[in-house]
Amino acid sequence: MPTGKELKIAVVDDIEGDRLQIADMTRDILINAKVPHSISAYADGKSLLDDIRSGKKYNLLLLDILMDEMDGMSLAKTLRDHGNDSMIIFISISQELCRRGYHVDASRYLVKPLDKEELKEALMCCCDKLTKKEILLPTDKGQYRTSFSNIQYVEAYDRGTRFILSDETVETRLKFSEAEGMLPKSMFLLCHRAYIVNLLLTKYICQYEFQMKSGARVPISRYRYNEVNQQFVDYVTD
Repeated sequence: MPTGKELKIAVVDDIEGDRLQIADMTRDILINAKVPHSISAYADGKSLLDDIRSGKKYNLLLLDILMDEMDGMSLAKTLRDHGNDSMIIFISISQELCRRGYHVDASRYLVKPLDKEELKEALMCCCDKLTKKEILLPTDKGQYRTSFSNIQYVEAYDRGTRFILSDETVETRLKFSEAEGMLPKSMFLLCHRAYIVNLLLTKYICQYEFQMKSGARVPISRYRYNEVNQQFVDYVTD
């Protein structure tokens, strides 16, 4: 969720009363917390899946697990298999079913009847993760604190990973894959097997490279260029 943009939420439950209750509770919690948001409600998983495949994007999914046709767990697995990284809160009458959510990297598991305070805690936790602004980088001198918006790009090198900041370069012993996992996918894009770029600080994209606002140039894999270009367009126009 890029800074300043609304939290886009999808609620999926095949029981109308539960669906309305979840949406209403969520709306009330976020209004009181002054979190800009929009909520779309779906009566089945297939409808949400069709919308996402057509280009609809959500930051957070509140999924009932026990549904006819496509249950919430199957929906989440399908989305993950296709690279969707939306945060997920599972809601179910069964605590045991909720626990299976670790297979699809769910953020929280709530049991019906839904407790508003538990829902609030889950929503605020997701909001914090989506809007987190700072990161600690482990260096030989200690933990280096910086903001995500100060990181221009990240590159792999022989001893670890470099973070190219606006005013300096910080070297860490992190594996490149570890560094990638620390960065929010809403802002950072893997554009090359050895480079991750901060889309917030890009100026333009051309054949096989980004030019940053600072003037720095970051290579783009020629094999991923079309995909990267589309992700860049989606980020700017979303």
